[in-house]
Amino acid sequence: MDDAEPNHLPSRAAQPLSSSPAFDAEQTMAAALRASEERLRVAMEAANLGTWDWDVARDRVEWSDAVYRLHGVEPGAFGGSVADFARLVHDDDLPGVRQRIAQSLADGSPYEVEFRVIWPSDGSVHWLATRATVERDGDGRPLRMAGATYDVTERVQLLAAERAARAEAERASRRLELLASASALLSQSLEPATTLMRLGEILVPAVGDWCRIDLIDANGTLVRGIAYHADGKQAQIGTEAVHRLRAKPETVGSMAWCVRTGRAHTHNFSSPDDFAQTGDEALVEFARTIGMRAYAITPLVARGRTLGALAVLQAESGRNFTAGDEALLGEIAQRAALAIDNARLYSQAEAARSQAELANRAKDEFLAMLGHELRNPLAPIVTTLKLMAMRDDSRFQHERSVIERQVANLARLVDDLLDVARIARGDVQLRRERVVVADVLARAAEIAAPLLESRRHVLLIGNVDASLAVDADALRLAQVFANLLNNAARYTPEGGTIEVRAERGDDACVVTVADDGIGIEPELLPRIFELFVQGAQGPERASGGLGVGLALVKNLVGLHGGSVAATSPGRGSGSTFMVTLPLAVDEPEAMTVPAPLAERASSPGASRRVLVIDDNADAAETMADYLDLVGFDVRFTTDSDEGLALVDAFAPDVAVLDIGLPKIDGYALAGKIHAATAGRCRLIAVTGYGLAEDRARTRAAGFEMHFVKPVDLDVLVGALRAR
Repeated sequence: MDDAEPNHLPSRAAQPLSSSPAFDAEQTMAAALRASEERLRVAMEAANLGTWDWDVARDRVEWSDAVYRLHGVEPGAFGGSVADFARLVHDDDLPGVRQRIAQSLADGSPYEVEFRVIWPSDGSVHWLATRATVERDGDGRPLRMAGATYDVTERVQLLAAERAARAEAERASRRLELLASASALLSQSLEPATTLMRLGEILVPAVGDWCRIDLIDANGTLVRGIAYHADGKQAQIGTEAVHRLRAKPETVGSMAWCVRTGRAHTHNFSSPDDFAQTGDEALVEFARTIGMRAYAITPLVARGRTLGALAVLQAESGRNFTAGDEALLGEIAQRAALAIDNARLYSQAEAARSQAELANRAKDEFLAMLGHELRNPLAPIVTTLKLMAMRDDSRFQHERSVIERQVANLARLVDDLLDVARIARGDVQLRRERVVVADVLARAAEIAAPLLESRRHVLLIGNVDASLAVDADALRLAQVFANLLNNAARYTPEGGTIEVRAERGDDACVVTVADDGIGIEPELLPRIFELFVQGAQGPERASGGLGVGLALVKNLVGLHGGSVAATSPGRGSGSTFMVTLPLAVDEPEAMTVPAPLAERASSPGASRRVLVIDDNADAAETMADYLDLVGFDVRFTTDSDEGLALVDAFAPDVAVLDIGLPKIDGYALAGKIHAATAGRCRLIAVTGYGLAEDRARTRAAGFEMHFVKPVDLDVLVGALRAR
């Protein structure tokens, strides 16, 4: 509602020229007024400001030309009433305009309002602002409202742009916070099911009302993951629906379609019924079940592999998905896919580790059984050789020595097999004493002699200082150097030379074993001490071996506080192994000379009664014969029931038991003997089982000592005579 522009003063009839002061003053004032009016007109045009005047009683509105321009209508096209003006106001803003007019007329408050108009010429929307005052008569009735109108479209648009920018910044900040939260939550678990639930908690309700995830299983089949909702009852309904309903793989926007095409898809509907246009009955029913009206789906891809699909659904909130939501879901999907893949890889690694542990236990059990089965026949052989020497030491000396060496080699081979398991567990026990290095090397040469002789090698052992000693397990240290000699013998062509030297270093003994054999390839040298690593061999396996000897060397030398290293100029140039061990610091102890056999037989312990129970008849009989020869009163049997009967009839002081008995094992038999003798009968285990857990079980069953077949009979006799 706008007033007419300020009226120009009516022109006056020409007046006679006069030079009176009054006339001049009047002319000056008229000129000043015209100038002021011109300045006002220019300012109003520059400000695009129009004026209007509303005669309230007659309901007539007069507009200046500028008001016509502001409303987008031609001069004269305006009817001149308030109702005509109202038809030009945007429908959404008209109630507010009317309310402000009524309030100003009622209480005289200034009329101030902003509203939109749509220009009839081009349909463009413009924002206008109007300010006016009300004039009243003496009774307070409104007579006239006059005001000015101006365009505020640019200001409104700038404010809207600022608000939009601020809102977008807030949304971006929330997206960054959500992404940071997602990364933190998804990294907290490597359990697949927990990872999926965490993903649902991240997205609902921050982004959508529902979260759905389907994953591809090991067989390549798309299986249901989760249907997550903040309300547990709703989640149960959705879970039942997704397992019952399955959209067609060709339906755009279905989980199967997303996985198959690798494409994301977003669609906003006005209601769940609109899903009928997809033509997929399962999708329509699912939409109606949960009230779904919008969905955004994206593939889960990690490390170049499609893992499944992630969908976020809108239902009760009535929200639509925006381009920002799609970008956010894409970012979260990348993080989620990586977390899911990490969980999958961890699960596979755990399964592989479990399988490896099962395989390792099976290997240990097999090696233990193998050791038992191989040691059982060795025991009577060793005992028989002892008996032959005791009864007639002059006959078949050479033949017996050959058998003894080969039995010892076979026993060491069994020990090497079992040491594979011990190395893996770090379960190698040392019996340390002061050991003269020259003696250890001599023993190692004796052990390696069969292989050295069969390949016609020349073994050179340099002069070793007799005072050179180390604090070590003599048997294990001999095993170290025997393995190095055997290794050199295997990888040196027949007729080669192997040289052993031992020298004193700074607080250390350094032993080198050098050969002129085939050498070690540079790529193999860093791995030469790893388990089961061997140099290249032909199909005839002339070098033989199990590939555990050097691994045993490294492990055993390490247990002694030393180190081992290998060098080789290359293929065909031989190799050198250097073992460094700490020198012993104590003075040599006086050696105790074992008592002769006859003297031992007359010792006070010779009258002790010993019961031998072993299901291997040869082992039981030969051990009984040997113990009888050295002065014990012995009974033996291969049957556990008969053994229990002998406990009652014979009243043994000591029972020597095998563990792997057929009816009841040695552990159970030990319990029965202990109960029958009220703990008076001592128990000693002589068995083919020699792992750490076997020794622990014998201790728990009440055995005083645990000997592994073939047992050192002199040590066994010492144990029987103890106490």
